[in-house]
Amino acid sequence: MRDTGLLKKIGLSIMGSVRVFFAAIFFSVFGLGALFLSQVVFRLLSVFIKDENKLTDLSRRITASSFKLYLFSGVVCRIFRIRIEGTDKIADDRGTIFIANHPSLLDIVLFISVVPHATCLMKDAIIHNPFMKGIAKCNRYIANSEVTEKIVEKCRTSLLNGDNLIIFPEGTRTLDENKLKFTHGFSSIALTENFKIRPAVIKFHGDCVRKNTPWYTIFTGILEYRITFLDSFDTKDFREQYADKEDSAVSRLMAKHLQKLIKTRI
Repeated sequence: MRDTGLLKKIGLSIMGSVRVFFAAIFFSVFGLGALFLSQVVFRLLSVFIKDENKLTDLSRRITASSFKLYLFSGVVCRIFRIRIEGTDKIADDRGTIFIANHPSLLDIVLFISVVPHATCLMKDAIIHNPFMKGIAKCNRYIANSEVTEKIVEKCRTSLLNGDNLIIFPEGTRTLDENKLKFTHGFSSIALTENFKIRPAVIKFHGDCVRKNTPWYTIFTGILEYRITFLDSFDTKDFREQYADKEDSAVSRLMAKHLQKLIKTRI
């Protein structure tokens, strides 16, 4: 029995070490791949394609396909297990705001790989990162560093053009899923034109890629993702329920309502 237990521990240790080795390569490849897309692929595309809308459409499809390949390689290398439910619901979405909880660093990669016509609201530091700058520019990602009115207007214009806007309303990665707290920026954007909202729930098990957690903690086990896209939320109907209130109050109520909806499903 002792020998069996010892062999099991040795086996787990070897598996953990192998996983750390592959993860080191895997995360390095992401940076190098993003740099290649930014500095080579998208620069070449911009030389040959002068129509900005066509360029953006093509670059988004290339980005989505690249992220899918990247995630698939992670599954093959036993870094991830990924299950995504409800993709049939989002296939025809246009001009929709996608929101979700935000437990890990790779949430945006997962979303961009499956959400059609995707743009997103990103931290300024990521958008101007040399590895991501070219991708962000070609895909027309929106920086969150500008004044609120300008951000809202850019998001509104993007949605009216048929883009799907990905926002993580917490503003940063979740530290405690029991204390989920959404800001109401996304609901303020939704109320400008009664844009549809598509809530999603991310269930994540693992230590690596969480906030304030070293990447090498992947030694402890495979990272497991289960993403579920829920039914769309009708902003207009919600607004009509509170017709006697100002938009700012309705925005806060909507954010709390959707926060509760997602929290109860995590």
